[in-house]
Amino acid sequence: MKILLQQCVLLMVFCSLLGCGEVLPLEHGGAEPERIVSMAPNITETIYALGLGDKLVGATTFCTYPDAAKKIPRIGGFGQFNFEAIVSLQPDLVILHEEYDAEIARLKRLGIPYLQTGSYYIADILNTIRSIGLACGAEREADELLARLKGRISAMKTDRQTAPRVLIIFGGSPGTTIDQIHAFGSECIHNELIELAGGVNVVTGKLPYSILSKEAVLRLNPDIIIVLAPEQNNVNNLREAWMEYSSISAVENNRIHILTNDYVCIPGPRFIQILEDFSEIFRQNNLEAE
Repeated sequence: MKILLQQCVLLMVFCSLLGCGEVLPLEHGGAEPERIVSMAPNITETIYALGLGDKLVGATTFCTYPDAAKKIPRIGGFGQFNFEAIVSLQPDLVILHEEYDAEIARLKRLGIPYLQTGSYYIADILNTIRSIGLACGAEREADELLARLKGRISAMKTDRQTAPRVLIIFGGSPGTTIDQIHAFGSECIHNELIELAGGVNVVTGKLPYSILSKEAVLRLNPDIIIVLAPEQNNVNNLREAWMEYSSISAVENNRIHILTNDYVCIPGPRFIQILEDFSEIFRQNNLEAE
């Protein structure tokens, strides 16, 4: 649980606003890579989603999906990468997030080919799928995966007249009070997913996330509160902690939804499941019926 919470916080902090797809030219003349190292969970998931799992020779400590990824040799992760381990794996391609400036510089010095990817918005995820497919000889698989994802996104379009006002937050400690409220803002994938599912984010600041005070939450007065708590077991206690906010519409009307699946903070192909979770929550809480 602690590892997943750290992973989600770090993903929020390090998300990038840029595009993706810069590759250091391969020394062997552009041949498809046969030994790939992944430096992030969403990258690992994308590699497997494209049918390239047999080429993955190294992954981070946090790369646990699918189950096969748990057996891949570890290279550390999130600011603590083990470059001796990476070199020993003799990769012909390392795939990493574009904001990893220090790691990119080191790969350049070592002469290891790399592919930079983004992870901030839905477009970044789709571009990552396309870039990895192009770099690794899985163009057809990438096209098929992109078509499936885009089809599922289109299926989420809603004609709901009343958009629920949503506060989406990360985690929290099960207990009697909530000390800090880490809320997702407008500049992140979770905001996009809220809007695609037919809701509106009550946090409008131009930041990926922010820490809100109790007074701020009372003032925002969301219709629905969604808590991202990957692999949290004490869901009832976590929900109970919100009872001190009884004057908030979401609390008063029992509209607190806690999502505990491991994918809720990983900006990879499974983002579509987050979208479908949000859509189902909004369907269950149809404000137009009131």
